[in-house]
Amino acid sequence: MLPSVVSQTTQAFRSEEASEWRHPHDLASLVNFTVEKLDGSMGGAGVDEATVAALAWRFLEDDPDGVAAAVPEALHGGMTPEQLGRALAYAAALRITRFHIQNDHADWNTIHHSFTAANALHHALQRNPTPALRRGCVHAALRVYLDRFLNVPAARPPRATTGDLDALAQCFEVQGGVDDAGNEAYGYLRAGGSRAELIAALGHALLVEDAGFHWFQTVEAGIRQAEQWPETSEESALVLAGVARFLAAHTPSRRELPTVVRIATRLRRGEALYEDDGADEPADVGVG
Repeated sequence: MLPSVVSQTTQAFRSEEASEWRHPHDLASLVNFTVEKLDGSMGGAGVDEATVAALAWRFLEDDPDGVAAAVPEALHGGMTPEQLGRALAYAAALRITRFHIQNDHADWNTIHHSFTAANALHHALQRNPTPALRRGCVHAALRVYLDRFLNVPAARPPRATTGDLDALAQCFEVQGGVDDAGNEAYGYLRAGGSRAELIAALGHALLVEDAGFHWFQTVEAGIRQAEQWPETSEESALVLAGVARFLAAHTPSRRELPTVVRIATRLRRGEALYEDDGADEPADVGVG
């Protein structure tokens, strides 16, 4: 047991040790410098929603010094830790909404990790905004900064004024429906569609596929973050458009999992899935 623990400990690796955190900008040192500027600030009484959204867009800028400086400035300017965390999560969600399909498909994982981590940070800040979590905001802001190349060029933002859930479902039936899915989801909400019904449609699309853990993470984080904003807000619509784009980028799958679940459910009920001709007993069923 001890050899395995020692081996894992000595081989542990932090993202800040990677070259991208050192070149061409020394982001690791920038983190330390910025954390000192936090000066134990607990944040203020809160700011309006427009200011929170504007901060998220600032986190998408190309200047790492400005991105890092935005964290202590927000707290010293009266923003609560929860609002800061929400701005960071929204910025990370916008990376997905603006992810260009000319990028390598594997890069969806890069922005997915940043988004789900920012979502977790936000909810931790809601529960108990400790100094360690406030320092984590600096790390999260620069993680979002590092993902900027995946928005160069940025995908065109959804601008549809109408959308249809049936049309959205069709986007998950073919490859390449990423931008269409974003527009259908966004247009549906902008036309007054129910956020709950859109979320249900996205959940259904997730569950009929051979979804991996990352899919569930992204959809859950997207729903949680969308619900942090008013239902009719631009922010909520853009977050859910990003979720729709993520799902469309990974569908359709072979859709074997629903069949396995259906067979397992019937077996649990003691149902005979099929019988050999003339057999009195149910035949053995192999699931694999």
